[in-house]
Formats: sequence, structure tokens, C-alpha cells
Amino acid sequence: MQSQTPNPIVAALLEPLPSLVQGRIDLGDQNVVELLVRGFIDHSLAAFQRVLRGEQDDDSAIDGINAQAIALNTVFLGQSGFPEVIVHPWNTAEQLGAFLQDTVQLEYPEDDCVRALLIHLATQVMHALRLPEDQRQEEIEALTLDATDLLLGRAPQDDEDAEVIIG
Repeated sequence: MQSQTPNPIVAALLEPLPSLVQGRIDLGDQNVVELLVRGFIDHSLAAFQRVLRGEQDDDSAIDGINAQAIALNTVFLGQSGFPEVIVHPWNTAEQLGAFLQDTVQLEYPEDDCVRALLIHLATQVMHALRLPEDQRQEEIEALTLDATDLLLGRAPQDDEDAEVIIG
């Protein structure tokens, strides 16, 4: 993927971050990455809720979640087009994409692996909603932290953790 003109979805994703992270949107900062993952999960949960209330059909909810995942794919691969986003050599398809292919066993091109991971994350969150209330938040938190670790290039701590995202 090549660098793009900044798109409105990416702008909306990044807009609240500077006030939360002392003005630096550094993709090597765990807090930044975690905020982006949490934002994606919140967006996905809101879409699921709209579908359950009959305010949105399944296809448009899926399209919205996918659009958010595509936008984050460009951010995490260093192609957002926003100069305030601090990227690292790690933030490329050849590095992060290949890591995700190997670690999460994704069968997608390297330049689409962040999107694929996030779509899988949204699916796992949807399954977590079926859990009893007392277990749901714990599962979503574990999914959030696992995705954050993966996007920072850290493999899950053990096989049990790996199954949360992979599974």
C-alpha cells in the first residue's frame, strides 16, 4: 500500500489522541496503540448495538467496521498521511504485516494483515458479548491487551493468551 491523502476516518480516529497522550501520536507508545484498539472495539460494539436495536442492518454495520479497520491498517503501516503520527521502522507491511502473518497465522497479504487482525478482533468481541455479564468485560479487556501487544510487535505471553486472539 502506498501513502494516501489523509482520509476523514483516519482524521476522526486520531483527533482525540493528542489531548490524551501529551500531543504525541507515537505508534511505539503502548498508550497510543491501546487507545486506538479501544476506539476500534468501542466502534464495533456500537455497531453491534445498533444492529440489535434494529437501527442498522448487518451489512452496513460490517461495512463500517471494515472501513475503520482499513483506516487503522493505514495508520499502523505508517501510511496515514498525517505528519503528527510518529512511525517507526516497525510500522511497515514487511515488518508488522509479516509479524502478524506469522504470529496470528493470517492468510492475508502483509499489507492487509492489520485490517485482518482487527476484523478478527471484532468477531472475537462479538462472541464475547454472549458471555455472562461478569465474564464479558474481562474477556474484552484480554482481547484489547492482546491486540495492543500484537500491534506493538509483542507475541502473546503464553499459548493460552494466544488462543484469545487466534482462537
